[in-house]
Amino acid sequence: MAEFFDFSGFSAAKNMWLVFGFSLAAVSFIFYYLKKDRLALLLLTLGGLCLYIFGALTDPFLHFWDERFHALVAKNCMETPMMPRLYPELPMREFDPNVWPHAYIWLHKQPLFTWQIALCFKLFGVSEFTLRLPSVIMSTLMIPLCYRIGKLFVDRRLGFYTALSAAFSWFLLDLVSGHGVSDHNNVCFVFYVTASVWSWMEYVRSGRKWGWAVATGVLSGCAILTKWLTGLLVYLVWGVYLLAKYRFHLKEWKILQFVAALAVTVTVALPWQIFTMKAYPKVARVEMHNNAIHFSTVIEKEHGQEGNFYLETLPFIYIGDKDYDEISSKVIDYTPLRIFHILILLAGFGLLVWRAGKWEKRIPLLVTVLFVYLFFSIAAMKLPAYPFCICAAGFMSLGMVCCCLEEFIQKFLKNRGVAFAVWFPMMALVALYQFNFTWYKQHHTSRYVWWRSAMIENVRDYKNLQKILPEKTILFNVRAIEDWGVYCTTTEAMFYSGAVCYSYTPDQEQLQMLKSQGYHIAVLTHLPVPDYMMEDDEVMKIDGVKILYDL
Repeated sequence: MAEFFDFSGFSAAKNMWLVFGFSLAAVSFIFYYLKKDRLALLLLTLGGLCLYIFGALTDPFLHFWDERFHALVAKNCMETPMMPRLYPELPMREFDPNVWPHAYIWLHKQPLFTWQIALCFKLFGVSEFTLRLPSVIMSTLMIPLCYRIGKLFVDRRLGFYTALSAAFSWFLLDLVSGHGVSDHNNVCFVFYVTASVWSWMEYVRSGRKWGWAVATGVLSGCAILTKWLTGLLVYLVWGVYLLAKYRFHLKEWKILQFVAALAVTVTVALPWQIFTMKAYPKVARVEMHNNAIHFSTVIEKEHGQEGNFYLETLPFIYIGDKDYDEISSKVIDYTPLRIFHILILLAGFGLLVWRAGKWEKRIPLLVTVLFVYLFFSIAAMKLPAYPFCICAAGFMSLGMVCCCLEEFIQKFLKNRGVAFAVWFPMMALVALYQFNFTWYKQHHTSRYVWWRSAMIENVRDYKNLQKILPEKTILFNVRAIEDWGVYCTTTEAMFYSGAVCYSYTPDQEQLQMLKSQGYHIAVLTHLPVPDYMMEDDEVMKIDGVKILYDL
């Protein structure tokens, strides 16, 4: 229990953001109980903003996969947004243009989220925080979006508790921090999918006005420009709703609005696909092929899991568990606590379906959730964040459990003051439990993460290199003292130093070719350097830099 309330391990400045976030959320509870919903939502949103700022400030370095790649591509997009590059220049032939950690033209992901990061770099400067700022903003906006979705689906109470789950989602917080293989790209995708569903629900509520239909099309197009065709998910919801409510009375469908919204989506998303196929045909074809075979083939073996992977990770994603270490593990034990978490989520989802009341609400919800989980369970490539695109349904399920707790308290405690005295600490504990801070601390503090201090030291050394390297410099021998991975990428070094970096050293012919093109040559001497480079007075030798951990 003491570990549950232990918020040590972070600096006082960072912990202040936690204090602000928890305090604002606590005050929002009071206004919610007084039925001052707008003020409650505002305070909860501001509290969530503080928590997500804390997440963005947690780690003063770039994470291994995939944050450092996104950061470097976004930095290069500041100058050439229509030419996403991993390397700022291409002075030497690519290692392999078909392997995305080494590609010069980087089309491994759709571009919208890197454009957003590049814009923040332009406006506020290049740093780890500005890299994560779009994720902070979008995660914060998820709170009012989830409130509105919950309210439209059932009532104001569900709206508030759904927003509360979004504000205290430890998984969303971890994505904002850039940790793991699912970071800013997934935050952006979750946001636009959720926003498209919210826009569609407003379209239905408004009596199906054209403006909301167009907005739904734009937001769906943005989702595609973030993470490809699963951004069309809102049209599954829309189509199932039409069938559930109007059956085959096609005159009631207003099919022209559906088609118009889809046309808007295509208008937003298609131009980039056409442009890349014309401008970078080889790379674009490779990435299109890789996207197509993700369903049937495990391209990266560590992302291949069993069919029940998403059931196993379901409680982890939404509630958390301090004892989960690696959710990419082939075997995840069903402990009593994890079984209890699964039952809580399933019970909440069942209550959500029941409370929806109308079948035109129930059927789209059921079909969408089942489709997403079956689709990604059948697909060969599996990552925990893939089905998180429908997190609003998960947050509503947790919110429905909180609604039942509130009803239970009010039923047996007629005095409002006494009921509030019981309800307030109970909801605070539920929110803190979902926050899963013990797990977060174990993966983001030097007390538990043995390589964290090495990463911070690397950043310091790379920033010092930026001060001593002249413009148009190529830096060689940028790799760890030990071989930590098969790729030996140099993304972090290029992001901080501003130089073109390679993990190896050039042969004599390559060295002379680069010098003839006007490049300055530098080499790190922490690992062996060929004699012809050591004896060359034009080559800058840099001592004292030890790259302790670089993939």
